[in-house]
Amino acid sequence: MKICLTSKNRKYQQVIIIILALFGFTSCSVAEHEAEQVEAKTPSNSKSFTDWCNQKSKLPQATRHTVELLLKRADTSDCVKANQYLSKSTMLVLGDNKISDIKPLSSLTNLTSLWLNDNKISDIKPLSSLTNLTGLSLFNNQISDIKPLSSLTNLRAVSLYNNKIVDIKPLSSLTNLRLLWLHDNQISDIQPLSSLTNLEELHLFNNKISNIQPLSSLTNLIKIRLNDNQISDIKPLSSLTNLTDLSLNDNQISDIKPLSSLTNLTYLSLNDNQISDIKSLSSLTNLTYLWLKNNQISDIKSLSSLTNLTEVLLYNNQIKDKNCPLRKDVCWWVES
Repeated sequence: MKICLTSKNRKYQQVIIIILALFGFTSCSVAEHEAEQVEAKTPSNSKSFTDWCNQKSKLPQATRHTVELLLKRADTSDCVKANQYLSKSTMLVLGDNKISDIKPLSSLTNLTSLWLNDNKISDIKPLSSLTNLTGLSLFNNQISDIKPLSSLTNLRAVSLYNNKIVDIKPLSSLTNLRLLWLHDNQISDIQPLSSLTNLEELHLFNNKISNIQPLSSLTNLIKIRLNDNQISDIKPLSSLTNLTDLSLNDNQISDIKPLSSLTNLTYLSLNDNQISDIKSLSSLTNLTYLWLKNNQISDIKSLSSLTNLTEVLLYNNQIKDKNCPLRKDVCWWVES
């Protein structure tokens, strides 16, 4: 399957290529402007893009703006030709376009990847019909209600960061998810994530989370970001033995013993917590980066077994003996 990335989308190409690689797509040259020849499937109870386009002059300004953007993407002013192109397209990039009304997208049911980040969107109901989506980008919008996403069970990657989301229950049905970005929202209850056992990467930093018990079932996780929350008990992380990348900065953690089982970790960041005892880290022999600044650590001898470390941040602790138990250039005592 091939997807065209035109020069109009250049700003997003690097990120898009990563997601496309995940889904097994290949890109094509701009010359191959025709979208994949898939039969368009428009629900009988919804308007086609042709309908929206033919009514363009009578539409509210916000809706008309979206129609005009879609005509531009189709590279035609002809409503029928635009509908033919758009209804066969499997990928659409509309990030950073001042969009607030996405109703004209509701009939584009062959889409598998949709980029709507950096807009002014609050109502995402029109997305509920796009059940072939595997990748969806909605970061930097004004979204609070994500119920319409519950029907999009083919999704593998979803980016919802920097919105106004509190309730994530609708995500519980998205069991095919591999990548999920939810940071910079207002989330406290993460119980709905417990069913997402295929997740490999999860970003939850800068929310209001204190209880991380629901994460204990996510044993396929490789990377998780939990910075800037209200976490004190990290026992639920002990089962996540596939983790290679873990960040817990700016929480209320004092006991890090549960981390001792995470022997695949290569990156661990624990800055700005209440940690004094780091003996439990001695089993993490695959670590290459360890960040421990702004804690209450006084003894670092237990780090001597971590011979793969290339960088340890230790400044703003209570360490008196500043002899690095590893190579001298590995330990950083003062912030540069």
